[in-house]
Amino acid sequence: MDRISNLSDDLLLKILSSLPTKDIVETMFLSKRWKFLWTMVPKLDFDDGCLTDYNDDEDEYTKFLQYVDRLMVLHKPPVLETLKFTIGYLSSIEDMATWIRVAIVRRVRELEINRHHPQDLDSFTLPSVKHENEASHRNLLAGCPVLEELVVDKTFNDPVPSFYVIVPSLKRLSIIEQDCNEESTEESPVVYNNRVLIDVPSLKYLDYVDVYDFGHVCSSKNMPELVEANVKLVSKSPGKLMRSITSVKRLSLCLYGSVLKHNIVFYQLVHLELCGCSSKWWDLLTWMLERSPKLQVLKLNNCVERSFCLVKPIEVFWRQPRSVPECLMCHLSTFEWKYYTGIHEEKELVAYILRNAKRLKTAQISATALGLDSEGGPRKLKELASLHRASKSCQLLLIC
Repeated sequence: MDRISNLSDDLLLKILSSLPTKDIVETMFLSKRWKFLWTMVPKLDFDDGCLTDYNDDEDEYTKFLQYVDRLMVLHKPPVLETLKFTIGYLSSIEDMATWIRVAIVRRVRELEINRHHPQDLDSFTLPSVKHENEASHRNLLAGCPVLEELVVDKTFNDPVPSFYVIVPSLKRLSIIEQDCNEESTEESPVVYNNRVLIDVPSLKYLDYVDVYDFGHVCSSKNMPELVEANVKLVSKSPGKLMRSITSVKRLSLCLYGSVLKHNIVFYQLVHLELCGCSSKWWDLLTWMLERSPKLQVLKLNNCVERSFCLVKPIEVFWRQPRSVPECLMCHLSTFEWKYYTGIHEEKELVAYILRNAKRLKTAQISATALGLDSEGGPRKLKELASLHRASKSCQLLLIC
């Protein structure tokens, strides 16, 4: 015991952090050296036993409640790294609200709550923040100077006129609006005219999904550190957002709203997944090919966020690039197309890529129930095998 007691506080706290909270607290009885050491451990894990010995004994839960209350008051580390709760249905919103408030005072960095009901019938709503005006959420984020990850889920909530995300430290951002409004259609979309302002210079990962408010406008400043982005946007003016993500390396894209008049170049983009359910996606494809000089991987598919929307075949004609894009001549190595329908214009698109992609290694064309019919499918796919390929090493995979 003497050898352990002679270790530094930092090392002892690191050792204690690996133990269950109950055992950590009991070390206070070892000696005077240990009496208050447990109060500085940056990790707490509370379990009321609901998973191992579940019962509805309110007396037992009351003891657990008092135990947590007492420990949360006495526990005072400089920073609470992790706070975890595993609780049953006897726990209340009021209990959690109290513990969360104390955790905030303790500067908690990671909060995990696992609540279990024996029949999975009970719901549980955590304490939430109501934004009464535009300034409220700005003040909330301004009070988080080291925030690195933010998820804003607007689904099933009332539209907010303006939303500002101004966080210099932010690394990951998700803005999600997937409220399935039955009144909103592609021909007659719902227009709320919401505005979103994003200023996140340190951002590395962006997930921006708003597939119902065609009137919403996003203004965004440049994201020079951006690595990966998932953008599924219904907007009359997507140009400002697209201009801010030009540093992105991997992009999954589904746009309702034209950007064809914008002169934007994605110099770092090497991986592009383009959704085929948006109107005139083929024009967006041409635009992206012309503006992605280093593109190596191109995938045409259907995005999961709009799984109820069918992939659209090319209408009228496909406009080829004005000149062969640099990415086809020098970099494109992988081309995949799901839901290929076999119509003339789609065949022309495949032919164009195959005869100009000099570094292409793999081209995979797939036909499913949403694409080619079962009778003509194999024949139309086989027609692609005779197309000229600029790359002699290109392997053509036809999947029906």
